[in-house]
Amino acid sequence: MGPKRRQTRVLPADIAIATLVRQMPAPVREVVQCLHAAEGAPVLVGGCVRDVLLGRPLADWDLATCLLPAAVATLFPKVVRAGEKHGTIMVLTQAGPVEVTTFRGEGAYLDGRRPDSVTFLTDVEADLARRDFTINAIAVDPVAGRLIDPFGGVGDLQRGWVRTVGDPAARFGEDGLRTLRAIRFAAVLGFKVAPATAAALAKARVTLAKVAWERRRVELEKSLASRCPLVGPLKLLVASGLIAELAPELAGTPPRTFALLEALPPAPWLRLCGWGVLAKLSATALRTVALRLKLSRLDVELLLTTQAAYAAFPARANAAALRHWLSTWGIEPCHQAALLLSVFAPKQAHALPTRLTRLVRSRPCLSIAQLAVTGDDLVAMGLSGRQVGGGLRALLHVVLERPSRNTRAQLLRLIPNLSTTL
Repeated sequence: MGPKRRQTRVLPADIAIATLVRQMPAPVREVVQCLHAAEGAPVLVGGCVRDVLLGRPLADWDLATCLLPAAVATLFPKVVRAGEKHGTIMVLTQAGPVEVTTFRGEGAYLDGRRPDSVTFLTDVEADLARRDFTINAIAVDPVAGRLIDPFGGVGDLQRGWVRTVGDPAARFGEDGLRTLRAIRFAAVLGFKVAPATAAALAKARVTLAKVAWERRRVELEKSLASRCPLVGPLKLLVASGLIAELAPELAGTPPRTFALLEALPPAPWLRLCGWGVLAKLSATALRTVALRLKLSRLDVELLLTTQAAYAAFPARANAAALRHWLSTWGIEPCHQAALLLSVFAPKQAHALPTRLTRLVRSRPCLSIAQLAVTGDDLVAMGLSGRQVGGGLRALLHVVLERPSRNTRAQLLRLIPNLSTTL
């Protein structure tokens, strides 16, 4: 018996199909009509079918057909045939590209990611049989107004389950990325991974290890960006051992703290930084995680600076202390750190994000470049060499304490006093 779950609201098939047809972009509709006229039995598959049943916004419009790729290519004036070997023809329309893929079966997965060969088929149900999860193995024939669901995907949508098509060990053994996709779908849809599917995750680590880091990062990023409950998927990610193929440094995070990550805004790298805080990672360890996941240089820098700003938050956070904090670490890292602090240390950082926003809107002087005087003014008054830099830093300290002193007249009056202390 699987876990009892509240039923997910799923649109009746006739309403879902009517919605899908009504919202279908004109270029997709034209491609469907052309394929139908050529007896290509076109169907909509994948995300658009799943999402319309769940009443979610529609984005991806993938078409499948019984026609061979070469035949599809002859039907349209402009196509891209780069994916023809695997059955996909990109039809170029005035409103953008439309992917059309021939029904297919797949050979052995030798690299743990993609099939070594494909076989073109004429049966849509055989095509659906190769797909990863039942909720993604539903098709709609928009011409006949028919929903095709040979593997119980609609029932799994109603149950709120992510379940593989067929044997989960076989599905994960073919493509290691499917393990993270299971976690991701559970996270973004607010579902649970079905028991047998969840049980197969741990043994699939060896296949996941073959997957490129960039692809692993994308799945983690989408999971961490979820607006749905995140505790269950994160617990499963750790309990299954899959976390060791993403960031083993995070494996020891106490599961009870995942509720704190869920309480953060759904920004993936903010949540990753928060996860690092909860796991008590050093800056070196967090950098290792970020670089392994192939984050961009800017994202790595923001991640590490946010962690440093979090650790350096002043114990007495009055306005002057916040100005010094912002001046040291920068506005964006401090905003990110404030979000972490408001969740992880609410008593210490009560209403901190709001306070910080108001402070920044007042446009305080936070850097030497914003001072009302320059290095030339200090030189003109007799300072030289290192005294100039030291003097500017001293003046900034004065202004951070009292912003009203950032006028040219007041700062010039302070310069003679600086020359005796530098």
